[in-house]
Amino acid sequence: MRRKKILIVEDQLIITMDLEYMLEELGYQVCGISTTYEDAIAAIDSGQPDLILIDIILSGEKTGIDLAHEINRSYHMPFIFLTSHADRGTIEAAKSTKPAGYIVKPFNRNDVYASVEIAFNHAETKEEDQNIFLPDGKHKTKIPVDEMLYAHAEGNYTTFITTSRKIVLRKCLKEVSETILNNKKFIRIHKSYLINKDAIRARSASNILLNNGENLPLGRAYAGCLC
Repeated sequence: MRRKKILIVEDQLIITMDLEYMLEELGYQVCGISTTYEDAIAAIDSGQPDLILIDIILSGEKTGIDLAHEINRSYHMPFIFLTSHADRGTIEAAKSTKPAGYIVKPFNRNDVYASVEIAFNHAETKEEDQNIFLPDGKHKTKIPVDEMLYAHAEGNYTTFITTSRKIVLRKCLKEVSETILNNKKFIRIHKSYLINKDAIRARSASNILLNNGENLPLGRAYAGCLC
């Protein structure tokens, strides 16, 4: 199993060395160490970390808060703040960036482990909420939820219709609704159709018009699901 990659952004050498040792001992891979905003951006581009640990006070003009805002704008990766500051002003500034955690120095191995694991769990849950994963041999095809329009079942086969392609799997619609399209956005509108609520443009007593122009049948038994 691939080790999770973590980037450390910290300008105090002793803390960096301790943190790197803790992370490696816990089974993570430290993919880089940066001391400035600029170094961190370069390290993110080259190392593609799964998580970033950021000191709020960095060398140079830009702070860890600045880096966090840039991560949110351009990279969408989870990050945890490291800081010796727990005053109201610092915490409010940190909260505005929506970090996955906040570790106050001095910290120990258990503090780091708990914060990192919770951050990874939060990131995985968020990804599951935003994407659909379709089985594809030993791998899975990831499709953003917003791109999945509907699923149409015929016997033991279900066709998944996205904004750009069609994918057919040997699965009945009941199994699809319980294991793949179990996101709250997807609803049953017919014995053979499961649709993304956000893809609906209009409806009548017997049909659903989707944003892509397709008309799908609305079963009488399922009409109440759209209320």
